[in-house]
Amino acid sequence: MDIMTTHKTHVLLGLMLLAFGWMLFDSGLLLIWVEDEEYGHGLMVIAVLAYVLYRNRDALMTLPASPSWFGVLVSIAALMMFLVGELSGIAPIRMYSTWGFALAAVFSIGGWSLFRKLLVPLLIIFILIPLPNVLGPMLTSKLQLISSHLGVWVIRAFGGVVYLEGNVIDMGSNAKLLVAEACAGLRYLFPLMSIGAIAGYLMRAPVWMRWAVFLSTIPVTIFMNSFRIGVTGLLVDAYGMSHTEGFLHFFEGWVVFVASLIILILFAWLLVKMLPGKSSFATVFSFDHLFENKPSEPNTVAWQTKPPVIIFMVSLLVAVIATTPFAERDNTPVASKPMASFPLQLGKWKAKESRLPVSVETAAGASDYYYGDFRSPDDKRVNLYIAYYEDQKVGAAPHSPTLCIPGDGWVIRSDTPIPLTARNGKTIYVSRLMMTKGDQSSIAYYWLKQGDKTFTAQYKARLDLIRFAITENRADAALVRLVAFVDSGESVEAADARLQDLATELLDVLSDYVPD
Repeated sequence: MDIMTTHKTHVLLGLMLLAFGWMLFDSGLLLIWVEDEEYGHGLMVIAVLAYVLYRNRDALMTLPASPSWFGVLVSIAALMMFLVGELSGIAPIRMYSTWGFALAAVFSIGGWSLFRKLLVPLLIIFILIPLPNVLGPMLTSKLQLISSHLGVWVIRAFGGVVYLEGNVIDMGSNAKLLVAEACAGLRYLFPLMSIGAIAGYLMRAPVWMRWAVFLSTIPVTIFMNSFRIGVTGLLVDAYGMSHTEGFLHFFEGWVVFVASLIILILFAWLLVKMLPGKSSFATVFSFDHLFENKPSEPNTVAWQTKPPVIIFMVSLLVAVIATTPFAERDNTPVASKPMASFPLQLGKWKAKESRLPVSVETAAGASDYYYGDFRSPDDKRVNLYIAYYEDQKVGAAPHSPTLCIPGDGWVIRSDTPIPLTARNGKTIYVSRLMMTKGDQSSIAYYWLKQGDKTFTAQYKARLDLIRFAITENRADAALVRLVAFVDSGESVEAADARLQDLATELLDVLSDYVPD
């Protein structure tokens, strides 16, 4: 009996596909693969991988059906993760648990032999899942700085005059470019990495060549994106800021992506030329050699009734059923005042409000925010920024200023936790940053507030979000940041003193705008 052609097999596999389709929809991953600019290639990659497996279906049939009990452990772990994601409403947890169920299916049906054959497709699908909010800004900030420096090099190579501070490219004549997240390389990086991964997977070549094709997508993306930034800067210098937005900006992005793809193909072609013999490009990248197996007897194991498969199917069914009672679980509304009503005076400190540039507002993604300078009677200044996020489950979340401060040209010299005590006696710990830019010095205090808890480490806040969402049915949070410049002739201790003074005043009213 051929295990892949029986009626029972077709029914079981069909049910699995329906369950996975529902989980992709419920987790929001399907919508991301359709609409998101960075991950909109997801469905195309899934279709290519499905075609690869279809072309090699005969070879897959001859693999020994050896359901593994390790699949049971993976099934239970994926189910627990999925239930946590459903209870908390945190979409990335559900997305990664869906991938965990795919891994469980492989082990439950075919054990380690099938896992070895499908490892690369599983890893390719893994990189189609959006990075968690903790990791995304970390990667983005690094790519921003690299892109900025290389973009400036391009501008200067073509005779442009430019000044760089972090991610701000100053072209003079009030023309400034902010290398925002959309230009940080992620828009090209993940689609190109997926293409490179598939190309390396299909390649009939030594392992090092296949890895070279995949890893080359990273420098190609960074350098081509930097070239784009440089060209945009030159166009801005010559024709104005209209070249940084709208259709032209979008068109320039697609041109660079296609150019990056051509460079990747040329690199792969050069590697093919290094192979012995006269292999053609088409024969090296083949769909039909991936699952070549040693001759074996027809497989007669009825894997459909094995305990690992049954337990996997039960876990999958529980996950699908669990989406129904939790689907309508909205966040508990919390009363808070809008930032527009934030006091213009805190103790002796008087405020002058302002707004952030639109590009910065968009990148931050806050639901509401306050930004202003507070001045003391002796004209000493402290900048206050409060970014409030109503729902961190899907989309934006507060992140550590240490990721974006370098983008403004500042160098962080130290990051130390210190205590702050409110008038009611409650003490919280905040991060104290000592920063320099040229001959300037500044000090920043910041913390993340999630309900009545505060955090200085972003990853701890994200982990606590699971508890916060499940036990209190809330997902709101805020970033609070105060900055004081160390004036000429002023001591660091004096700047610290005014930061602590304003922070003490702020703690008295903060919970009105960022609820406990």
